[in-house]
Amino acid sequence: MKRSGKIKWGNLRVGIIVASAIAVMLYSSFRGGGTSIFEGKNTAIAYFKNVNGLVKGAPVWLAGVEVGNVRSVKFVNISETKRIKAVLSIKRSVWEFITMDTKVRLGTIGFLGDKYVEILPGSKDLPVMEPGNEFPVDEGVGLDAVTSRAPAMASSIDSLLSNMKEITGMIARGEGTAGKIISDTNLYANLVSALDDATEIMTTIKKNQQEIMSRLESTLEGTDKIAARLNSGDGTIGKLLTEEELYNNLNRSSGNLDSILAKLDRGEGSAGALLNDAELYEEIRNLVVRINNLIADIEENPGKYFKFSIF
Repeated sequence: MKRSGKIKWGNLRVGIIVASAIAVMLYSSFRGGGTSIFEGKNTAIAYFKNVNGLVKGAPVWLAGVEVGNVRSVKFVNISETKRIKAVLSIKRSVWEFITMDTKVRLGTIGFLGDKYVEILPGSKDLPVMEPGNEFPVDEGVGLDAVTSRAPAMASSIDSLLSNMKEITGMIARGEGTAGKIISDTNLYANLVSALDDATEIMTTIKKNQQEIMSRLESTLEGTDKIAARLNSGDGTIGKLLTEEELYNNLNRSSGNLDSILAKLDRGEGSAGALLNDAELYEEIRNLVVRINNLIADIEENPGKYFKFSIF
């Protein structure tokens, strides 16, 4: 039986649909998952010194959300820090968050997982970056840097453990201050005694503090009573504070006293002359001396001045 060389249109249509579906699936696999192939995207460039296993189709994240994928990774060797060029495909819907100071860095999914590119958003006050421009790269502290430092860290930890072992041995043998604190029983006894003395001192201070507070309260009560009496006008000071007439009398007396002192200072009157006239002062002084001499002579020779006769 001969086969017909004609292909029915229905079969051809099914084949076209299947081939298209396969093509779409293949295109999606190369473009990376998590983003739609029908959604508009912009591209940007990033140069790395070492991509640490970053491959085409790796995801691009922004704030933990997948917003694109790596379109291509190739060697360019422009400089020591720009050896590999990565072209990033990013959704246009999130492009407004990509400003002029936005940076990118490599990340790892899990401890030893696949690589991805993380976008670090910049300042929202700056202009949006033009598509096709270059992202500055933030080296950060990657897994490779941590693993490269692991031997040095292990050596440092080993040295630290050795030193700690030596220190604990010295303490156990009673060497040094810490060792004596731990092993010397006399020091422990002295510390206990010192703590007992400190407790006793604190108790005494607390007791004295209570007594001082009690005395202060008593003093304040007495002060309040005195203040109340002054306000009510009791006593001399109270009258001075509350009675205007007494104040006026004192003021007048003070004025009169000032006037008298001024006259004395000017030498007016007998008292002023006594205070200011040096000649008068000398005469009075000489007179007093002569009177004293006269009285002394009378006491020694009364018969010279007084004569008594009965007959």
